[in-house]
Amino acid sequence: MQFKDVISSDKVVKLLLKEVKSDRVSHAQMLLGPEGAAKLPLAVAFSQYLLCDNPSTKDSCGECPNCQKVSSLTHPDLHFVYPVVISKTDHVSSSDDVRAEWNDILTKQKYFNVDSWLDKLDNAGKNPIIGVEESRQIMKKLSLKAYGDKYKIMIIWLPERMNAQAANKMLKLLEEPPEKTIFLLVCDNAEAILPTIISRTQIINVPAADNNQIAKFIKKKYGVDQSIAESVSALSQGNIVEAINAVQGDKAHHAYFELFVKLMRSAYAANPNDLIAVSEEVAAMDKEKQKNFVKYGLHIFRESMIMNYMNDQLLNLRNEEKAFLQKFAKFINNQNISELIEEFNLAYYHLERNANSKILFTDLVIKLTKLVRKGV
Repeated sequence: MQFKDVISSDKVVKLLLKEVKSDRVSHAQMLLGPEGAAKLPLAVAFSQYLLCDNPSTKDSCGECPNCQKVSSLTHPDLHFVYPVVISKTDHVSSSDDVRAEWNDILTKQKYFNVDSWLDKLDNAGKNPIIGVEESRQIMKKLSLKAYGDKYKIMIIWLPERMNAQAANKMLKLLEEPPEKTIFLLVCDNAEAILPTIISRTQIINVPAADNNQIAKFIKKKYGVDQSIAESVSALSQGNIVEAINAVQGDKAHHAYFELFVKLMRSAYAANPNDLIAVSEEVAAMDKEKQKNFVKYGLHIFRESMIMNYMNDQLLNLRNEEKAFLQKFAKFINNQNISELIEEFNLAYYHLERNANSKILFTDLVIKLTKLVRKGV
């Protein structure tokens, strides 16, 4: 994996290259950024650059034996640690026990989150961790002599999921690292990591991708129309994983649109039977689809305001959505937009905390009847 293949900030890549050029590569670095930013692919691309036999000033060569081994995830000096669902029944206690699944998802998808990873493992809804057995495996691997004459590299994906025992052992490793060893911690949430671990790493902030980058990637990889690529990128809000999921789940996107239209029309008509039917339809979906539906609603509210006040500039809509908003957007205005956004954000917040979805969406649709009419 090369830098040129990663949807990332040029500024971050230049910072990493500068480390190598000045021979000041920190032994412990944390690539920190929002979920869906290209942190993991960036860590792999940086590893390939560090191990490359013929690197240029801007990228690894992509052709030497070391590059080929990193690309195929078979380089003996490149190690991965990632959260797993520990199970005596399935004989899973550390990353190595599901290495084949890891190599498959990282090779084929490149961009994924913990939910995608759990789906890959058939462990959806469970709590993956980096446990104490993992820390033993790390120490064992790093005690071995390097295969080449460059570095031993350990990429730790989601270190915030280390349990207390693993975190304490990791702290000792960072304090006294083995010679020519580099730790790359790929992190979504630094607040969940021991402050002492953070203090021993060099923080590299990786921003979310901008909409143009995502739209260009989506259009090229999936061959969709420009309008769909732009709509998906806007809805993803910089989250590459969500953009991919949206374009791959085009039917789901259309289903959210149809359900949203049904919801808004029922709210405007204040028809109790229709409102209850819609709330029950949303409540019957799984939690991830419910959260995606709520985010879709927030996206439509934003586009409604743009249509109302910016003369269609910067709209990111599909044709069916634009046709609907030409009639509906007038009901979303300064009289109700703040409250609508607040209610949908609250719904998302409670879904994240496993609220009863039937009660939650029943309450939401009742509030919508007042808020939509308020914009008339």
